[in-house]
Amino acid sequence: MPAVLVGAVSLLFADWLLAAAILGSDCVVADGGNLTECGGGFSEEETSAVSGLATMAMFVLQAGVGILVARRVRAGLR
Repeated sequence: MPAVLVGAVSLLFADWLLAAAILGSDCVVADGGNLTECGGGFSEEETSAVSGLATMAMFVLQAGVGILVARRVRAGLR
């Protein structure tokens, strides 16, 4: 069970990095190094929030597919 939790946490982190990279790819950086505006007019905080929501949606889909595949494999082995 601990291995499943470690895998789930690392998958969530990877999903968040992917979503943040996609949403933050067109961010404008001001002179001080701060992000001022990101893809589609989102602020830095909005980009973080949207990437968090996208992360949860991707994780639910990935977990669902994983469960379906595991059931199929178990059914095939019997």
